[in-house]
Amino acid sequence: MYYSIGRKLVKIEGSGDISTPFVAVMTVSEFEKGELPRGFDLSTMTRYPKPHFCKAEAHEDMLSGTLSVPDKRAFGKRSGFSYYINNDGIIFVDNSKLAFSLIEKIEATTVWREPSLGRFLYTFIEILVENDLRYLEGIEDRLAKLEASVLSDKLEGFMYGIVEIRKEILACSHYYFQLYDVVLEFIENENGIFEETSLKLLGHFSDKINRFRQETQMLREYSLQISEAYQTQIDIRQNIVMKVLTVVTAIFLPLTLIAGWYGMNFEYMPELRWHYGYLYVFFLSILVVVGCLWIFKKKKFLR
Repeated sequence: MYYSIGRKLVKIEGSGDISTPFVAVMTVSEFEKGELPRGFDLSTMTRYPKPHFCKAEAHEDMLSGTLSVPDKRAFGKRSGFSYYINNDGIIFVDNSKLAFSLIEKIEATTVWREPSLGRFLYTFIEILVENDLRYLEGIEDRLAKLEASVLSDKLEGFMYGIVEIRKEILACSHYYFQLYDVVLEFIENENGIFEETSLKLLGHFSDKINRFRQETQMLREYSLQISEAYQTQIDIRQNIVMKVLTVVTAIFLPLTLIAGWYGMNFEYMPELRWHYGYLYVFFLSILVVVGCLWIFKKKKFLR
């Protein structure tokens, strides 16, 4: 599919004499057939069979690379495509249909006052990240819910949730880091493909991506703070358990002493043949337990 870049994108039927600048979207099989518009020679173009990350490479008269975009609706899935840019136009090689959907959106909504290849590229990558801020805010909301559950001592399922969110944040951080490097390569403009006004727009876009990177860094720090709060709650629970065990041990320790004392096999023990000896030891044990509890309460060991 070919488009001519004017004040709007105009779809061109066929692949005959295409006016420049233009945009082409091809599948991998169409690209490998070598039927490319003028200015592109398949024999000199780098192949990118499986785009797994974002990168840009500068050649003698061309920029090429790949974009791999994480799916915001299904973590772990990615859509990737390769691109080739020279002074005549841009070719996207895409089996994922992502590039095609973005171009269709540009065709339906965008009008340029001063159309150019650089302005199209700026619009394309702007639409690529247009919902990313809302997506990052969604991650922050999920972290806030986890924090609220920790503070209310509802810890079930916390580790699974925080690990998944951390993976998501890390994937976003890598994505924005790579995309930032790609845009910097565009701004270098070694081949003189982009005009000055387009370079300024690309500079604004690089600032936006840098802010997204900073946002993901803040989200990572926020997730670490929540993990520390979770560990604090776990420590508090363990301390409560240890306090209970300590109190129980402290109560039964004097009882153990009494049992051991009266369990000795001496012949002359006054209480041994006393009629009320058993009741005496029983009430003595009750008194010891009540006394220990009163002391613990007074010392605020029991709350």
